[in-house]
Amino acid sequence: MKTISLTDDAYERLKSWKSPEWDSFSKVVLEVIPKKGTAADMEKAFQTLNPLSQEEAKKIEEAMGWGKAWENVSETWSATISEEKHAR
Repeated sequence: MKTISLTDDAYERLKSWKSPEWDSFSKVVLEVIPKKGTAADMEKAFQTLNPLSQEEAKKIEEAMGWGKAWENVSETWSATISEEKHAR
């Protein structure tokens, strides 16, 4: 057994994943975080996700289209999304 330190934000995020079937943080980490570099574990993790809503799928498609546009090559996607949120 090991002891680790987390920031308050990291602790709250980890705690939010805890559920009755995952009664320890170790179980949360082992279930949620796949082994590094293992495609099979990554696939297993993806299979536990809920299907995307139509709105979520549309946002991903828009982001992918934005990233493929030549005029956006030198810009960062996160900055553009952040600007759009502040404009609303």
